[in-house]
Parts: sequence; structure tokens; C-alpha cells
Amino acid sequence: MQDLQNSWRDDTYLLARKRQGTIGMSLCVFLVVWIAVAYVLGVLSSQFVPKSMLSDSLNTLLVSDISQYLVALPIAMLIMRTVPAAKTRQFSMKFSQFGGFFAVCIPIMYIGNIVGVFLATVLSGGKAENRVSDTIAAGNMWETFIFVVILAPIVEEWLFRKQLLSRLRAYGEKRAIVFSALAFALFHMNIFQFFYAFGLGLVFGYIYIRTSKLSYSIFLHMIVNFQGSIVAMWLEKQLVDASGNMINVEKMSRQELTRLPTGFILAGIYGMFMIAMLIVGVVLLVRRRKYLVFFNAPQELPNKAGNKALYGTVGVIAFLIISILLNLLMLFV
Repeated sequence: MQDLQNSWRDDTYLLARKRQGTIGMSLCVFLVVWIAVAYVLGVLSSQFVPKSMLSDSLNTLLVSDISQYLVALPIAMLIMRTVPAAKTRQFSMKFSQFGGFFAVCIPIMYIGNIVGVFLATVLSGGKAENRVSDTIAAGNMWETFIFVVILAPIVEEWLFRKQLLSRLRAYGEKRAIVFSALAFALFHMNIFQFFYAFGLGLVFGYIYIRTSKLSYSIFLHMIVNFQGSIVAMWLEKQLVDASGNMINVEKMSRQELTRLPTGFILAGIYGMFMIAMLIVGVVLLVRRRKYLVFFNAPQELPNKAGNKALYGTVGVIAFLIISILLNLLMLFV
């Protein structure tokens, strides 16, 4: 009986290693093809596309998304699809539960952003710039809404939650969620975003693991991106006066305070709402963490063997090395 159990574990370990290594290699291919095609498209657009036709921000978004979604992703999926995806039951989520997950995202974003900015500043000697924020700030709301709020969440959740988690969960739910979140964060290729993207990836991953419904994580991802882009752009405009200077209420008389623009007041209400969500999110993170549910996977491996079967494969090691180097390189580009 003991020999039979050992044989089963050995076979499971070898199969897990082979399949998870294949997934790592598919992500590696995705990265390499994406960067190569984006470089070629960038050169071609600079040579043949008149600057009057496309803004710099729209050109950047188009080059990135075409190279990712229309070229790199289909090629990577040819490799990833050789690994079977687990079929699971779908479960619904209550509105109150969804609201709780939204609240949890707020402190994750704030804390993750602080850590990311600090690390990027330290590593670059204060010279690094947040390329994503600069691109969004330079664009218009419609560009941002289409590419950042709608398109990115749909494709990213489909890849990092549905495709990755459906193939990794058979060997351990927790390990699958962590790796999916790590890959999601590294694919942003932006140290500024890495930590909060990783934290959000854990939340999105848990939602998908427990419901097997992609719509929940997509919608939450859209809300998060909407806040960080459209709302941020709107807030910036509401907090300045006609001269472009920041409105300082401390220096205003009572009469001037009564004439504050509606947008400024709405921005203040929104700020108070976010502070409330921040507090609620912290409370939920601390008090509700112990209520998270994880089930043993059908082919679950012990921690040490499971980690080795995932992070010890050539495909995953290659992906981690290339993606980490690209994240560091982007600090200086």
C-alpha cells in the first residue's frame, strides 16, 4: 500500500511538473513575442504613421495592445492549451460579498502603491517615471475608457484567471492563486504597479477560484481601473482653479467657500467615501481573513513538492527571470 501511494505521488509530481512547466513556457513565449512585435510596430509607426493621425498616447496603447492581444496571446495559447483545464461548478456571489471584496481592494491599492513608488525610487535613484500614469494623463478619457477600463480587464482576467487558474488549480488552490497573481503583476512590467497588482491579483484569483465565474473578477477589475484612470483624471481637474493652481480652502473666506465649484464639492465627498472604504477594507482584511475557504485539490502535492513542481521548472524559471529583468529595465527606459 505504501509503495502504491509513493508511486501515485511520483506520477502526480512528474505530471504536475511537466504541465506547469509548459504553462511557464507559454508565458515566457508571450513576453518575448510581445516585446519583439511591439518594438517592430513601434519602429514602423514612427516611420510610416503621421503624427497628426495618432496622438502619442493612442499610438502607445495601440502598439502595446495589438502586439499583446492579436499576436503574442494567440501564440502563447497554442502552447498553454496543451495543458488540460479543470471543469468546475459555477457559484453565485451576493452583492454584499462583492462589495466586501471591493472594500478590501482599497487598502491593497493604497499600500501597494506606496511600496511600489518607494522601491522604484530607491532602485532608480529617483529617476524612474511611472509610464502608465504618464500615458493615461497624456491621453483623453475615451482612449482610457476603451483600452484601460474595458479592454484590459476583459483580456487580463481571461488569461490570468480563467486560463491560468483553470490549469493550475488541480495541484493546489492557494499555490495557483499566488502564481496567477505574481504573473499578473509581472506582466505589467512596471515596479510602480507591481505590489498593488499582485495584491489585487490575489483578490481576483480568490473570487474566480470560489465562483468559477469570470464576470465577477472582470467587473471588479473594471471598477478598480476606472477609479485609477477616469476618476483620477476627473479629480485632478476638479481640484484646480481657472489658473491651474491647486484650490486652497484654508485661505478662503466664508463667502468664497460658498462659491466653490460643484466638482470640487463632489471630489470632497468622493474622498470621504474612499476613506470610509479604506477603513472598512482594513477591518475586513484583518477580521475576515480567517474565513477564507480553500479546498484540497484532486492532485494536490505537499508544500515543498508542490512548490518545486511549479517554481522549479525550466519554463517558470525562464519566465520569472525574463519578466523580472524587464520590470527592472523599464525603470530606466
